[in-house]
Amino acid sequence: MTLINKLINNLCLELAVIILVLFFLINGWSAWLEGVYLGLGLLLGWFLISAHLNLIKTPQLSLIFASAVFQTAFLLFSFWLVISNESLVASGIVLGVNLFFIKDLVFDYQKRRLILKKKLFNNIDIYDRFVSAYLIGFILIVALLTVLVIS
Repeated sequence: MTLINKLINNLCLELAVIILVLFFLINGWSAWLEGVYLGLGLLLGWFLISAHLNLIKTPQLSLIFASAVFQTAFLLFSFWLVISNESLVASGIVLGVNLFFIKDLVFDYQKRRLILKKKLFNNIDIYDRFVSAYLIGFILIVALLTVLVIS
């Protein structure tokens, strides 16, 4: 297994550490309890969505989570939740779910590009550059969400 595959498979822990370090750099060590809440929310969101997708084996339900419409709607919901709520656990959960979506998108983009295009856009024939643009845009918007959560 290459180093990139190992990093992608263990991406949750690395991203959680990076986000928590940035959180403590911005807010200081006096906010240690809020950092614990954020870290627990990140891990809970990541593992809840991965466990849910492992438990459901029907292709129809797993395709819903992999579609661009659902991911975009969930991202809008995530922004609403982060802006309107002060709970770092809830913010961490939705951030963890979005980071899980990024992990799946990057893995499918590297290994199974044709399957990714079919899953994201429901068998609509589009150009590969639109899939790349969606992936880059999704990553940038989740990065903006992360900045909102840690500030």
